Amino acid sequence: MEDTAKSVIYATGGNIPVIVDGDTGYGGAVNIRRTVRGLASVGAAAVTIEDQVFPKRCTYAAGAGVRVVDRNASLARVKTAIAAREEARVVDGKDILIVARTDCRAALGMGEAMARCKLFEEAGADIVYAENLQSSEEYAELRSSLDASTTMIMAQVQLTPNVIEEGGAQQVLLDAEEIGKLGYRFALFGVTALQATTYALQNSARVLLDPSNGGLVKNSSSLQLSSFSNLKQAVGFAETDEFEAKFGCE
Repeated sequence: MEDTAKSVIYATGGNIPVIVDGDTGYGGAVNIRRTVRGLASVGAAAVTIEDQVFPKRCTYAAGAGVRVVDRNASLARVKTAIAAREEARVVDGKDILIVARTDCRAALGMGEAMARCKLFEEAGADIVYAENLQSSEEYAELRSSLDASTTMIMAQVQLTPNVIEEGGAQQVLLDAEEIGKLGYRFALFGVTALQATTYALQNSARVLLDPSNGGLVKNSSSLQLSSFSNLKQAVGFAETDEFEAKFGCE
């Protein structure tokens, strides 16, 4: 995760704050500490720590069957992450924010989700986030239960209708404009980029492997590709060529 985060942060040029999903922190107190300080060391702007049982599962795939630790254990994780945040600042000279996340809504109800978020806020989490809220009223209720002057709050949102198909009532997602009006500060687009990438790869394979054209594609309207010049720009050819031209090493 550190290596991947480092690559992403490098690709942004340091101009875009990168929030890393730290899952459960990958173990006990020492593991959470290592996760937070390690991600801070590579330049992550924030890290999410959640209350699922380790090893965790996708909240939306698990639905009401999601397994979470009890309230005290969830709070202990957040307090550990906050302590590690302070060590990162004081000892390592690195800053990072803690996103305290609860996945308990589907399994334990809205009341428990709100109680945990309030405890995370009181403990000193920088950002609070509850997964699987199931109505616009619940989004509003959670926002109003926290101190808008001190706590930033994040919400999972939709980009287009039916962006996540499974689960029905377990997946009520608002759009970014709607959660913004409710006072949320962050909109999480979950697996949107992964879904887009998966679709593009599968579509490309489908066209290339279509037996009707023998795998040879000519001007296929169903296959949309980036231009090669755009590809070179995206992977950094121009910057590399400019640097190389200055020194001419062989």
